[in-house]
Amino acid sequence: MTRHLDRKRRHRVLAIVAGLVAIAILAIAGYALTSPESEPPATAPSPAPKPSDPQPVKGPDPYPLLSLNPLERTEIDELVAFTGWLERQQAKGFIGELGWPRTTGDANPWGTLADKWYQVAQYHDVSSTAWAAGSMWSDDYALTIYGKSGEDRVLSAAYSQAETLEKFAANVAVPTGVNLAGLEFGTESNFNSGAPGVIGEAYFEEPEASFAYLARRGVTLVRLPFRWERLQPTPFGDFAAESLDQLRRALDSAAANGIQVILDLHNYGYHESPSGPLQVGTDRLPADALTDVWLKLSTEFQSHDALYAYGLMNEPHDFAHTGNLSGAEFWEQISQEVLTSIRNAGDETLIMVPGYNWSGVESWLRFHPDGWINDPANNFRYEAHHYWDGDSSGTYEDSYESELAQKGG
Repeated sequence: MTRHLDRKRRHRVLAIVAGLVAIAILAIAGYALTSPESEPPATAPSPAPKPSDPQPVKGPDPYPLLSLNPLERTEIDELVAFTGWLERQQAKGFIGELGWPRTTGDANPWGTLADKWYQVAQYHDVSSTAWAAGSMWSDDYALTIYGKSGEDRVLSAAYSQAETLEKFAANVAVPTGVNLAGLEFGTESNFNSGAPGVIGEAYFEEPEASFAYLARRGVTLVRLPFRWERLQPTPFGDFAAESLDQLRRALDSAAANGIQVILDLHNYGYHESPSGPLQVGTDRLPADALTDVWLKLSTEFQSHDALYAYGLMNEPHDFAHTGNLSGAEFWEQISQEVLTSIRNAGDETLIMVPGYNWSGVESWLRFHPDGWINDPANNFRYEAHHYWDGDSSGTYEDSYESELAQKGG
């Protein structure tokens, strides 16, 4: 009995001690919860970058370190002028088209220029898509980067430019890819919304095997040109089912191979009607018409896994002046209006906003002294194009040696 009572006393003492310890712990915890030092910060820390959105790792600026001949310096000076403009506007840039002729043998001076150009572009976080890939390019088109090697309409051959492109496409922090041409073909003569041509004859759709080929080469970004007239024959009207299906198949093929797609309305600021070209922003083709096609595309594709960006308009140029506005100022007004409408519809997809006058890097600052886009989503890039021949046309009618001599080399 005494031993039993002692055990009870011990239990009671232990219980009292345990209770006091518990009270002390609760008191300390309560102080910690109410202590100013333990309060959460007023502003939550910024989330870490997602794996899908890697950030560029900056080393030394390559431009002052490069050894440049007069031709290389001219072209890279143009690029640096554009990147400087972007930095002053606190904006980002995209080169939707650049391209250089393929070469044979060991000498590859255009490829050397391309290598230096990409170094500078990627340092300044300027993404790009080179011109061009396509299984239907003829063998004599010198700017083909990826083409076909046999009779099958599928990408299966890489030309000399591919080595340079793939070297920089490996830097996933600055997306670098290729234009995949074909759906915009067949507009050389008698083309209009009433005579769009026949798929497989005038213009071409790449099969999924072409996307798989690009993915195997390390290309994960594609700019996909297509024509407004084929997708929407009548402004403000319904989409043509066949053309819409072509875009959907391209996006599905891209998604199946880990490729992202920029939808590029390849129309130069016009819609070709049976009665002649209609200029966007005029009474016959108001800016609302361009808004309409993009809102409908947004409805169809904004949630697609392969969608990377909207390319509002390829190379707008030669607009008739309206009131006191120049053609460039008119385009600035139109592009802002279209972007605002896309945002008001709740779509925050990246938007590529091209410059006026064929979007040329070499004339960008002359036509656009200042930035003009106000984007509530802060998710746009100014799109320029950059070809390195004398007239910036991309035809490369003169040899590299001739171009170099013209620059004093």
